[in-house]
Amino acid sequence: MHRLGIVSGTGTARKRTVPALRESDVCRVSVVHGRNAGALRQLADADPGVAVTTDLAEFAARRDEYDVVFVASPPFLHLEHVEFALTLGKPVICEKPLTSDRAAPARIGALVEAAGVPFVVAHQLRHQPAVAQLRSLIQDGELGAVSTASLQWSFWMNHDAPSASWKLDPALGGPNALFDAGVHAVDLALHLFGRPEAVRARGHHARSTRTADTVVATLDYRAFAVTVTASQSAGPALNDLLVTCEHGAVRAPGLLAERSLDHLEILTADGSRRVDHAPVNLYRAEIEDFCRHLDGAAHPGTTLHEAILATEIMFAAQDSIDVGGAPVRIGPAGES
Repeated sequence: MHRLGIVSGTGTARKRTVPALRESDVCRVSVVHGRNAGALRQLADADPGVAVTTDLAEFAARRDEYDVVFVASPPFLHLEHVEFALTLGKPVICEKPLTSDRAAPARIGALVEAAGVPFVVAHQLRHQPAVAQLRSLIQDGELGAVSTASLQWSFWMNHDAPSASWKLDPALGGPNALFDAGVHAVDLALHLFGRPEAVRARGHHARSTRTADTVVATLDYRAFAVTVTASQSAGPALNDLLVTCEHGAVRAPGLLAERSLDHLEILTADGSRRVDHAPVNLYRAEIEDFCRHLDGAAHPGTTLHEAILATEIMFAAQDSIDVGGAPVRIGPAGES
């Protein structure tokens, strides 16, 4: 049984990760750090076996009580918290996106390389059978070569929520909606199709004056294009993935969501078929899969390299927005 120590665990981790791991037989939460003492008391009341602290020094002093560190803070704190976590000599999981600071990815990359510990970025959508099947369909060419694809994650952000204060500040949450829900679509595009050659994007200020809260980005590949749509000001009814190929198409209705996908639709000239999938707790799976990797299983999650590339793509999208949608090149591997 692996033990998880969480840095900045009173936000998303308290709401999702800690409850998700209560029934896990692979990993359990043992220590949680956070700045909100009230939220920590609530967490300790709900999970009496979890030690809580508002002091990072105390969290470090308890390092013998956990085996893996989960950096669950907002992206503008990731550089600071990843640097701290790496000093503990433990494997690290970092919340997505890797960072909202254009200068931070190279620094984080250098720190992780120097530390030499396993490192992954938490993208829960990858950790489900439907995505594994979807990737196999594409890579095995069952439907022929990819012609086009689209991914969308839209939602109606509550501007009164505490997190909105930093999500809508470009210096903290990033300059556009891709850095929020849209990063999931970017990550899936990298997982399914690899590195694009260029990005074109348009952004709109539907309700936010400081950030582009609705973005449509086109990732250009050598023989096809992938459209990524992200919005903090739209309904979620069509948060789907669609891939059209030479001999058919595959649709994942509602894939971009907080719950696992229950079925894929595969369409060909001979008709359509539905492949059902059992439900998965995505927030449990992303942690458990990393722990299994530490025990020798294949690496299932978003690597540091992929997370850095996703950040590059999102900033390239903003650069394209700033110049009216002109293409911005993504350099080959090694130039990011």
